Amino acid sequence: MSKFLEYCKIAFFNIKSNKVRAFLTMLGIIIGISSVVAIVSLGSGFKKAIDKELSNLAGNTLEVYSMGDTDFDDSDLEALMKKDKHILGVTPVITLGGEAAYKDMPSYSAEIKIGNELMDQASKYDLIYGRYFTKEEYEHKEKVCIITKSSARKLFGHEDVVGMTVDLFYGNNKRGGTFRIIGVRDDNSSQMADLIMGSGSYDVKAECPFPSFIDAIGLSGYNIGYYDLVIILDDAKNASDVLSHVRAILEARHDIRGESQILVIDYNAIFQTISASLTLVTLLIMLVAGISLFVGGIGVMNIMLVSVTERTREIGIRKALGARTGSVLTQFLVEAASISLLGGVIGIILGLAGAEFICFLISNLTTSTLVADFNPFFILGIALFSMSIGVFFGIYPARKAAKLSPIEALRRR
Repeated sequence: MSKFLEYCKIAFFNIKSNKVRAFLTMLGIIIGISSVVAIVSLGSGFKKAIDKELSNLAGNTLEVYSMGDTDFDDSDLEALMKKDKHILGVTPVITLGGEAAYKDMPSYSAEIKIGNELMDQASKYDLIYGRYFTKEEYEHKEKVCIITKSSARKLFGHEDVVGMTVDLFYGNNKRGGTFRIIGVRDDNSSQMADLIMGSGSYDVKAECPFPSFIDAIGLSGYNIGYYDLVIILDDAKNASDVLSHVRAILEARHDIRGESQILVIDYNAIFQTISASLTLVTLLIMLVAGISLFVGGIGVMNIMLVSVTERTREIGIRKALGARTGSVLTQFLVEAASISLLGGVIGIILGLAGAEFICFLISNLTTSTLVADFNPFFILGIALFSMSIGVFFGIYPARKAAKLSPIEALRRR
């Protein structure tokens, strides 16, 4: 142990004696390690955020869109419920663009979603305050609604607004009415979710019972079809089987064929595809960053060969005084490993700082929030890996130094 510590002291003395050369040697290691750490930390954080968002979107639901002229109706909902045991419920979801206002305050653009009492199960986000509307409120056309917490802050200045009222309007002539807020739900937590859900451009988001809002805008009694259905499943693992069954049922009922007419979306499948793609992209970027590590390793080997040449007489004297071949070999391996480890530590620090800085920029320049994911075991592994690069690329120079004949070494000047 005392010998190893002595080797370390000599190694760091030599690094300190040649600071500029040592730093330039480390540069490739620093760039490679910092790149890998930053990429993996950001990639892992981004992947976790996307995984969370997409898992919220997925859940145990399928979504069915009518892409052509065909609209769905209540008989389609009943048929789906009867013909597939894995379907727990179906709710139509009609998304309307309108306005929302509180009393005489300025109005805001609003996305208004209307459906039946199963919207609580179809919802992708948790309630923060209150509840969703019930079957009784749906059947009795109660003017109730659920809004998002950001909508509550925009309209009222705070989030807990259960029991307050909001005016919801549809169309240019502002048809609508006053609705009592019975629940406040969480927001889409990222721009990606807004993009997927198609709701990024609205200031206020609200959900209402279908008949009460239709009645409020003066369309009660009209035969209004549905172009969007959300199907609640007993288990997400049955999504693939139910998807094909739902398509077959609706195509048979409406005598239509193909995705140009009916589109059935399984968000779980999309989630798995995106997750796998993100993993692949991260690995490819790491591979590119790994090239700089290889170049850095060659730099370590090159500088150690120079060191062997410069210290030939030192090696000769040590061997003449009885130093064994293994001792000289270990000394040069420790020096190579020390250079790489020091470069790796600097690279890790720069990589972590760079990842945090990028997260800071994203948070301040966009409405999204990204948190870098730092795995301590990964950081430790990277440090050991950087040291192993020095050992690997230092083997040849170390063996060359160890094999020097003391007579030949002392003869050189």
